Amino acid sequence: MARLLLLLAGFWLGILMASWVMATVNFRTVDRVLGPGVRPEMATRLEPIAAEDRRIVLRHLASEINRWMFRSWAIAQLVLGALALVAAGRLSGPARGLVGAALLLVVIQLAVLTPAIASVGRSIDFLPRPLAPEVGRRFGILHAAYVGADFAKAILVALSAWSVARRP
Repeated sequence: MARLLLLLAGFWLGILMASWVMATVNFRTVDRVLGPGVRPEMATRLEPIAAEDRRIVLRHLASEINRWMFRSWAIAQLVLGALALVAAGRLSGPARGLVGAALLLVVIQLAVLTPAIASVGRSIDFLPRPLAPEVGRRFGILHAAYVGADFAKAILVALSAWSVARRP
């Protein structure tokens, strides 16, 4: 069971880190696609649309992709976390508690944070920038809570793997 837990923890950490990269890349791609190196075909097709509207529409698309990715990834983490908890169930040491705590964070993200971020995110996708302070603050707090939970989860999963790997 220790090897299975190590495999699941490695997969969980790898996909978790990949999701952070993908979320960032989605938004940076919008700026890259609309930047100075824009393809002529793209520029021609987007010409009738105001420059700011192009950016808003493509950032909305990136937001929808990220919302789908994080919701789907949270469901996958439920499965991974449950399997990791089963694998840690018969092991001595802190692994079971660490994985259980990480799994609890997944449940909180899926049940509370993901729907709240999606709702606020959709409500601000087409608003002019800068956002009203109270709206920007609310989204910022939700986003920080989600990111904080992700980092805490990564630390918990890594510690569980480390506690199993260092056993004699």
